[in-house]
Parts: sequence; structure tokens; C-alpha cells
Amino acid sequence: MLRCELEKFKRSARVRSFPYVAVIDVTNACNLRCPYCPTGARRDSGRKRRRIDLSELEALIDEIGDYVVSANLYNWGEPFLHPDIGAIVKAFHQKGVLTVISSNLSFHNDEALKSVCDMGLDHLVVSFSGASQETYEKYHRTGKLDQVLANLRQLNEYKRTLGLTRPLVECKYLLFRHNRHEIESARKIAIESGADLFRVVPAGGPEEAILQNAEQQSAHAPLCHQLCHTVVLNADGGVSPCCFLFFKDDDLGMYSPAGPGQGDLVDIRNSELAVTARSFFNRNEVGRLPVDLKHPCLKCHLVHEQPHLREYLKSNPNAQQTHRTAGP
Repeated sequence: MLRCELEKFKRSARVRSFPYVAVIDVTNACNLRCPYCPTGARRDSGRKRRRIDLSELEALIDEIGDYVVSANLYNWGEPFLHPDIGAIVKAFHQKGVLTVISSNLSFHNDEALKSVCDMGLDHLVVSFSGASQETYEKYHRTGKLDQVLANLRQLNEYKRTLGLTRPLVECKYLLFRHNRHEIESARKIAIESGADLFRVVPAGGPEEAILQNAEQQSAHAPLCHQLCHTVVLNADGGVSPCCFLFFKDDDLGMYSPAGPGQGDLVDIRNSELAVTARSFFNRNEVGRLPVDLKHPCLKCHLVHEQPHLREYLKSNPNAQQTHRTAGP
């Protein structure tokens, strides 16, 4: 971890450290139709609909398990749709890695909920957006708020019966313009149903739907921390630069140690695309960037906020800032 942080401090383009955070999309399918989520909107990512194989995760754990501190077992899909979600939690838990799942919890699968408790899940984040079905379903489309609350109560009862303190259950309230009036009601029903924490998070989406927050000003140019200390593994084996990128064309490479011509994580971490991505944040590397470079990170606001890149970004016709899930 110290080596990783030192390389981040030095803005190293090529790294020797291993990542200490893993973001793993165990499946890229979801049961809901949330309109501002590319998975919910059924956008084509260029990836096949897939559940990650447990053997692939075991290979990843063998490679980086001694270095990873936490594993977020979610990204673009609903983790509880994976039939082996309990076994996945167990594989990381046995290695001493803190495990986190984020879920809509709008499903009926008692065994899966019990399984992740039994296998040592540390933190469960439950995403919802209303205290009434009418408000909730405006974003969490096809979801059932009563089912979410029933699952919370069942999970709390199961933990109480077995004397478990984990997983810590956090309800994350996605805040839009249309659901501001139900914050306190949502807080009350979440805590009464067994949530340990309630957090309000401004949601993303079109301008007419979201609440704009004043951005915090910093004296320093922002840095992409995920390029330094995080591995983002998609359900199809693709490794993304960060958890915000959705499309397969934005991947750094494919992680499939058993497959012919595929790379391990160390190779992908120092691939040409990965090294170039970190180079954006080092003022000494600007002169080495091709004028017409195409790169997924060129659409990111963090790159466009680098003072030393202003002239380069103006001269590169492919450097257009846009939303990171707007397209490859």
C-alpha cells in the first residue's frame, strides 16, 4: 500500500505496486429498469450478458489477494443475480479482504441473503429512492418498495437470531428533484426495517431530474486515484480504467489467465493504455503524448481539469469531455 501511494504521489506512469482495492462486477445483468443507469436502460455495452466464473475470481485472488484490502462485488449489475454470490463473498473473506455489496434488494431470494451473511459479508449498501411506491418506482422502475423493506426486516431478523453484527446495512437514498419531500419518511422506514445507516446521495441523470451541487474548489489539480490503487474487473473479464466506464471499447485489456493470448493483472496494469492514462496526470509526460491520441480517459473531467494539459487538449481532436458512460 505504501509503494502504491508513493507511486501515486510521484505520478508514476509505470507502476510496480499491486492494487489494494478491487471493484468486481460479478454480473452485468439487472432485474430493474432504472432509466439513468446504462444497465437499467438496457444500453449495449459491447459485452455479452454474463456472470463471472468463480474460478476466474479464484485466479484473481491468487494473484492479488495478499495486497487487496477491500473488494466491492458490484458495479453495473445486480450482485444477487449471481447464483454463487455467497461463495464469492467467502473466497474473499477467507483471504481477509473486506467485502461490500451494493444492491437494489428488490427481489425474492431468501437463501442468497442468508448466504452472504453466513459467508462473512462486511457491508451491504441498499439503493432506493422513495418512501412510497409511487415515488420509488419513478426511478427504480419495476422495483417493489415493499419487497425491499421486507428483505431488510428479514436480514435484520436473521442477523439477530444468529448474533451477527455483520453485514453493516446501509440504506443509500438516491436524491432527485422528485423525491426530496420523502427523505425523512424514507429515513424512518429504513431504520425501522433494520438499516444501521441511512445516507442521502445526490443522484446522477439529466439536468431536469437532478439537484445540482456546488463543486468544491481545490488548490490542486485532481488526481484519478483509481488508476493507481484500484482494479476494475467486468463480468466478461474486461479490465476498465475506473468504475465509471461502462463500454467494452474503453477497457485496458482482458483478464483471463487461463485463456490463450490473455494477460495477467500485472501485464494489464502496465499496458500501453494504462501507462498513457497515468501519464495524463504527470506534467513531465505531456510531450510524449501523440497529438491525435484516442483514449477512453480523454472524456473524463479529471483529465480536462489538469492545467498542464490545456494546450494539448485543445490540439487533440479526440479529446472531447463528455459523460463517462456516454459512449466509447
